Amino acid sequence: MSFQDLIKFITQQAVIQMDKPGTIRKEERLRRKTNKASFSYRAFGVLPLALSWFIKRNQN
Repeated sequence: MSFQDLIKFITQQAVIQMDKPGTIRKEERLRRKTNKASFSYRAFGVLPLALSWFIKRNQN
């Protein structure tokens, strides 16, 4: 992909995004925020989850 193709793609995506009504953009932004994984999972992967399961299992 050449640099010119990249600029063309970015411009097209920006125009598509700007043509959407504001309410739809807000709904999409809110949907992306609610589906985001927790920080510990994004930063460290599955280890915090496995550690929390291990601790909970040993407490019972």
